[in-house]
Amino acid sequence: MVVRVKTRVWVDKDGQEIIGPGIYNILKALEETGSIASAARKLGYSYKFIWTYIKKLEDVLGVPLVESRRGGKERGVSELTEVGKLLLSYYENMNKEVEQVVRAWEGKFTELLSHLDQYVSKPSREEEEIPYYEEE
Repeated sequence: MVVRVKTRVWVDKDGQEIIGPGIYNILKALEETGSIASAARKLGYSYKFIWTYIKKLEDVLGVPLVESRRGGKERGVSELTEVGKLLLSYYENMNKEVEQVVRAWEGKFTELLSHLDQYVSKPSREEEEIPYYEEE
């Protein structure tokens, strides 16, 4: 028997999403690839989608998350700001803690479900007579 507790974690501010699985993946891909275009290709999104998503989040937070530099051999570089890196780090740490709680509860539910037979009511030797009810 395999028991799984499923969760999705995101953080919002005044009803606006700050970070969840989607923006985490975008920021992580940007950190790994060093460019918005490469992150977009890696995730299968358009450049405009990624750029718009990041700009919307920057507007909500009021601080930049990405710094971009044009030109050069590498055709430009985009890097996460300190706040962008902190968002990734906090989200990763929060998810690790949530995962520990999830594993503990999976164990508790596994234990409960493996002993459900003790909660099955035993049939009595005499069958209970069901009273006859007639509608008026």
